[in-house]
Amino acid sequence: MRSAEVLVGGYRVLLSRSSTWWWMVATVATRLAVCTVPLAVVFIAEAHTGSYAWGAVVVGAYAVGEAVAAPWMGARFQRCPLRAELRRVAVVEAVALVGVVVALRGGVPLGAVVLAAVGGGVASGTFGGLRTVLVSSALGERESAMALDVIVNQVCQIAGPALAAGAVVLGEPDVALLAVAAGLVAVVGVAGRLPESLGGSAAGAGGAVGVRVLRVVWPSVVVAVVVMALQAVVEVTLPGVVEGRGGAAGWAGVALSLLAVFSVVGSFVYGVRRWRGSVLGHTLVLASLFGGVVVGVGVVGSVVATVVLVGVAGFFQAAASTARGVSVAEALPVEEWSVAFSVLYSCGAVGFAVASGVAAVVLAGGGGEGLLVGTGVGGCAVFLVVGVVRVRGSVGRVVAGSGGRWWRRIG
Repeated sequence: MRSAEVLVGGYRVLLSRSSTWWWMVATVATRLAVCTVPLAVVFIAEAHTGSYAWGAVVVGAYAVGEAVAAPWMGARFQRCPLRAELRRVAVVEAVALVGVVVALRGGVPLGAVVLAAVGGGVASGTFGGLRTVLVSSALGERESAMALDVIVNQVCQIAGPALAAGAVVLGEPDVALLAVAAGLVAVVGVAGRLPESLGGSAAGAGGAVGVRVLRVVWPSVVVAVVVMALQAVVEVTLPGVVEGRGGAAGWAGVALSLLAVFSVVGSFVYGVRRWRGSVLGHTLVLASLFGGVVVGVGVVGSVVATVVLVGVAGFFQAAASTARGVSVAEALPVEEWSVAFSVLYSCGAVGFAVASGVAAVVLAGGGGEGLLVGTGVGGCAVFLVVGVVRVRGSVGRVVAGSGGRWWRRIG
């Protein structure tokens, strides 16, 4: 009994606070919107314009808005009163998403593109801002807080596409975006239950802070980009790979659902305790294991083994993401967390988008298994290089410091 209490102690402390539950409501509302947009917009565009291509363009505009605006919006969450900023962001994003629906229904897809870019841009700071709210209020349970944040995010990743698909089944694809827009409006009331501010102010403009953050946490940024690129390759190649191994394409959906479930487990397990060694070391090892499993997905010949390995990949991917977040929190002062988490979110989105595009081109000529193996091996190599460079840099600083002390002694 005692070991079980220790195991879940961090989570129990977090969930015993009413502030955590209000944080969860705000986080689910904002992230569910982000997770619903891609599939919902594609369905809505096809329903009103007859073209999936317009849906892809609108989704791309949303992603570009996120990637470009994240450092500035993350900095705003740090500088501005939290409650007021969250209310502004929620209302503007809700209006933008409703506008996307209206524009597509009215046959003005270019208007939907502009509104989607605005919605993605204004939403880009909420990820880092709300993560900072939870982690900064739970410094004694930092690993559990980060894990809880990743778990909530994974649940939204599952629920968003399900909401979009459910709206299509009901014959009303517009309902998905309208529903998440209503959830964003509800955040206006919830914001009053959150802290007045994040407890610091990000000095300088968002861009300047973003550059400083990149200099400090570049290993975590590299890991975020590569891990999300590997995730994209798995998602894009899986249907064809499963069919090539004699299974129905629907097994790809089962595998990705299993990946999401294992992701929740991976985050939970990492967050139950403090693990030995450096958190950045944990990140690199877990990310390498994720890359190794991706290689395994490309090598095995059985459909069942493919589905199982994709699920296992989710375990290591989510655990690596949790460790990466803790690593960033340890490397930076609290007043720069919001920017840092937003920058990681932005860079990960870029990695996912670029890898999806490259994979689409490669898959035009076949070879999904080769792409999985190649990117998995390449990802592991990148993680190894990051670890070596980081260790050499640390050794170099120690040697330089020792050399300086020796020179001062003989001088």
